[in-house]
Amino acid sequence: MKFSLALILVAAPAVWAADLTPMNVKTGQWETTMTMQMSGMPMQAHQMPAIPPEALAKMPPEQRAKMEAMMSGMGGGAPKPIVEKSCIKKEDLTKMPMADRDKSCKSNVISTSLMKQVIEVACDHNGVKTVSTMTVEATSSDAIKFNMVSKSTGGEQNANMSMNMSGTSKYLGPVCAETK
Repeated sequence: MKFSLALILVAAPAVWAADLTPMNVKTGQWETTMTMQMSGMPMQAHQMPAIPPEALAKMPPEQRAKMEAMMSGMGGGAPKPIVEKSCIKKEDLTKMPMADRDKSCKSNVISTSLMKQVIEVACDHNGVKTVSTMTVEATSSDAIKFNMVSKSTGGEQNANMSMNMSGTSKYLGPVCAETK
């Protein structure tokens, strides 16, 4: 799973509200550093098989490091930072690229301004109810900090799961590098 600042700025599987104020941040190349920690996952998720060594060996070093960092944070241990570069365009600040993917979610803009947005998203996927609250704050036009807290309940195993994702993003420049 690839995370990026574009996703953070517009994260949540819900449609951006028409009255959402675009963040006052620069467009161009950004670098996001985040940590993610999950707890309360059903046993089957914790017993997920390890990625075979031959599959890891075929991955480019950068992709392998990101995959290992993400997997290490899933067991509830100390989270390891994930670093991604992304290109932010003007349209990324005003629309939700994931909007059409998940019709089972509803969003509620708690507050919106040029410098800070708080959005709550409630989803129901096959009996698993998830409520997420995301806060994104532009500390300047070239720096962002964010936090998302999600809680999920229900499902076949009547799970009680939580996830906390937080991090920062910094502006690198107006020209975007090609990303794969």
